[in-house]
Amino acid sequence: MSQRQSNIASRSNTPRHGHVFSPASRAWFEWKAGRLDEGALNQRESGKFFPHTLGGLSDAYAESDDKNVAPPPDGKIASANQLTGAQLDAPGSQWTKHDVRSGETLDISWDYSARHKTRRWNYFLTKEGWDPEKVLGRDQFEAKPFYTVQINLQPHWSYGEEMMPPKPTTHPVPLPRREGYHVLLAVWEVANTSMAFYQVVDLNFVCPDGGGERPESPTGFTAENVTDKQVSLKWNAATGPYPIKLYRITRDGDLLVEVDAPLLVWSDNSVEPDTQYNYAIYAVDDRDNDSAPSRPVQVHTLPAGGEGPTTPTNLHSMGATEHSISLMWGHSVGTAPIVDYLIFRDEVEIKSVSATCNEFLDTGLSPDTEFTYTVKARDVNGRLSSASKDLTVSTQGAGGGHPKWKLNTLYETGEFVSHNGIWRCLQQHTSYTPDWAPGLASSEVLWVKGS
Repeated sequence: MSQRQSNIASRSNTPRHGHVFSPASRAWFEWKAGRLDEGALNQRESGKFFPHTLGGLSDAYAESDDKNVAPPPDGKIASANQLTGAQLDAPGSQWTKHDVRSGETLDISWDYSARHKTRRWNYFLTKEGWDPEKVLGRDQFEAKPFYTVQINLQPHWSYGEEMMPPKPTTHPVPLPRREGYHVLLAVWEVANTSMAFYQVVDLNFVCPDGGGERPESPTGFTAENVTDKQVSLKWNAATGPYPIKLYRITRDGDLLVEVDAPLLVWSDNSVEPDTQYNYAIYAVDDRDNDSAPSRPVQVHTLPAGGEGPTTPTNLHSMGATEHSISLMWGHSVGTAPIVDYLIFRDEVEIKSVSATCNEFLDTGLSPDTEFTYTVKARDVNGRLSSASKDLTVSTQGAGGGHPKWKLNTLYETGEFVSHNGIWRCLQQHTSYTPDWAPGLASSEVLWVKGS
């Protein structure tokens, strides 16, 4: 099978579904450098239950969860077997690394452009003596995760927000003993789909330098005020064996400013309106020892002028039946509290839902029919955001029939289409090219024949 055939296509007009932003993952650095689009950053997606290799497996803890499709093969773990982002699988020690120390707690933070009911997060680490010049395979990682966070609620369909991950999600992960360069694999497993999201983080385990001589990480790091032009940050004074000389603030992984102690506040006046930023802070003592980073602070600046809510992001379909379409989108923020979201079908308002909700099931629809949706946010003062990007979705065919396969259409895992027969979708994707039509050799990883 060719490289084109053996990889899953991930190119996307809308970013989905999640990534590790602190410490920045390998995919995050590639996105920052302009070598991945935002869709590819968030869609390192493949079958769950790594390090298994087979699909069709049930969750050992929650048998009612959706069975998996095959996890990524060896050599395709960093890319999650996605065509876009294949460069993430390149072997070697050239990747940007984060300095860490054995035994310390590393805060690992996920962001989501679409949240899903979650079963667990697994964290794996390469073995002692692994070979960076070889591709990442199962033989390079420890067989079991060294740290797991699991949601035990089941069955998943009986629960809603309780199984949704907070945005962002931060896990304090204790690091095992290692020396030198190692790769951490973070896997977010979804309960109500067959999929998981894969992120690799490159780490450099450095010598402890006397162990307790590092300053403590600054606590209480928060964004005190956020406007369309400014983000005001504050934190508590750090402590350590030696006097604190300064605080080093990063934004999106890059050094932004060094603030002399004893100052404990600083304002970033270089932000753009309606933009997301991730900040972290380090303490540096008078011997130039630096602390581990604080827990990150994620902010979204207000729209220009600070008026009205931000535009709902990432409107997408979670599936369609003969008479219904399920929608999901990203939350908005504003200068005043958001009270609800307005859903429009074919430019006509059909429903409003609470600001705490970012999902909607549109029912009573005609079979085999195309509908176009947008969403707007409304704040307590009645101000509306601009409309989200249009989303066009088709219902399934009447009488158990299935809609015809079309170009430029988002297909969900398990969805059926007709195209010289009936086909079932194996991997979520958007049909950007005729080469991905069911029945072609280049699409055999996307479609399987049969009802």
